[in-house]
Amino acid sequence: MAVYRITEFTSPDMSAAMVAAEDLRADLAEAGAIFIDIVDLGDGSGLVVAKYGDEAAMDASAGLAKASFGKMVQAGVIDGASIKPRSGSVAISY
Repeated sequence: MAVYRITEFTSPDMSAAMVAAEDLRADLAEAGAIFIDIVDLGDGSGLVVAKYGDEAAMDASAGLAKASFGKMVQAGVIDGASIKPRSGSVAISY
């Protein structure tokens, strides 16, 4: 059953964060996710929504996800204290 990792974050400059995220595209292609979407919620808030085929695939990508966020924090485009990951499995689909 599909599982999701959803990570909240804030950015002082969302445009710069998206440029930095684009620079990570090749790295994130190796994450094993079905998809990874970044959602701009406005006012400097965002979400990363990553869907995986199963928990093992999600767990295997955890180090890459942390490293990617770390690069964005180092670049100053994401507030490291704001990163709040959550995960869960699909309960129902329509």
